[in-house]
Amino acid sequence: MTKNILVFGANTLQIPLINKINELGYNSIVVTLVPTEPGAEIAKQVVIEDFCDEKLMLSIARKYNVIGIVTDQTDIPVRSIAYVCEKLGLPGISYETACLFTDKFLMREKCKQLGISTLKYRLVNDIEQALDFYDSNNFKVILKPINNQGSKGVCLAENREEVIYAYQEAIKYSKGNPILIEQFVTGHEVVIEGIAFNYEFENLICGDTYYFKERNVFAATQRIFPSRYDSEVINRVLRLNEKIIKGFGLKQGLTHSEFIISNNEIILLETAARGGGVFISSDIIPLMTNFDTTKFIVELAVGKICSFPEIVETNKVCSYLAFFLPVGKVIECENIQLIQELDFVHGNNLDKIKLGLETFNNVDKTSRYFMVLEAGSYDEIQERISYIKSQLNIKVQRDGIMYSIIWN
Repeated sequence: MTKNILVFGANTLQIPLINKINELGYNSIVVTLVPTEPGAEIAKQVVIEDFCDEKLMLSIARKYNVIGIVTDQTDIPVRSIAYVCEKLGLPGISYETACLFTDKFLMREKCKQLGISTLKYRLVNDIEQALDFYDSNNFKVILKPINNQGSKGVCLAENREEVIYAYQEAIKYSKGNPILIEQFVTGHEVVIEGIAFNYEFENLICGDTYYFKERNVFAATQRIFPSRYDSEVINRVLRLNEKIIKGFGLKQGLTHSEFIISNNEIILLETAARGGGVFISSDIIPLMTNFDTTKFIVELAVGKICSFPEIVETNKVCSYLAFFLPVGKVIECENIQLIQELDFVHGNNLDKIKLGLETFNNVDKTSRYFMVLEAGSYDEIQERISYIKSQLNIKVQRDGIMYSIIWN
């Protein structure tokens, strides 16, 4: 009997999943357009194709007679996986459900159907429609592609000229689809990781999000778990998240949801039918719950899961810590190995940083460098963050001037 499992994606965040597939004795077949990605090095086989091509992925799944298809920490392959699993009768979620979780417009429309309040929004097909929405409302707006990730093409607009610019940026990443324009609000953002099985749902962990100050980057410099926000409000957020996931009809899998709390109102920013990125799924959830998420994903995909896993709170405090590098060339690079070998540092992508590395403008969250930290308390996690910032020395040179790490 074949033991082939397709993995859609081969970047750093897929490594824990690929390793788990191999560890469990399955044959990992990675599909990627970038064969130099690190996941391709550890996979048993590599297929160089576009995993967004649903019909092509169906033919590849048939060719290799796969028994399951997986991905984690990324939205982009979710539809393709649902499409192929539905066609082949493999364990997975429906294609309709996958669309709800990967299309920001459909996401908001479904929330309205469920009686959940949303920000004002409109799907627009041209700049004139975007300007009409802006002119008709007295608030800042944000424009974004409806089915992208990594904050690519997402821009804030405070006047008509910025709306025009933001629309042009969003359209670059829209893949020919309309653009979502919606009300922009500020507040405290929380993130929730959850798990679904057989259409039932449980929240796992909830954390607080802190953003970089750079405009239009929309990237978190830290996410710290568990949340320290008002417990009554957090309980409301958890109940709302459960209502959304169940209302969207998710049969199984991990979930990642982001909410903003503004003037005591809780607003969904987005929800996803996959685990949280930056190693939240593969590292932070297991550290805080003793739940082996990657094993769950693999065994769910091959039909071996029969019930919810046991969740045991460890009372740890965990965080991911991220930074950007300025534009230029890396000319100093000290203590990366020291940081990676610390017993409280887990998943990270620091090995990408080398002397001579050319760095470019940080226009979205995909250019971040990051690491997962654990501690026994909030005070300890802050001490460990401060220690890392004091030890990690990376200098970038541009036009004869030296620049340091961007931490916030």
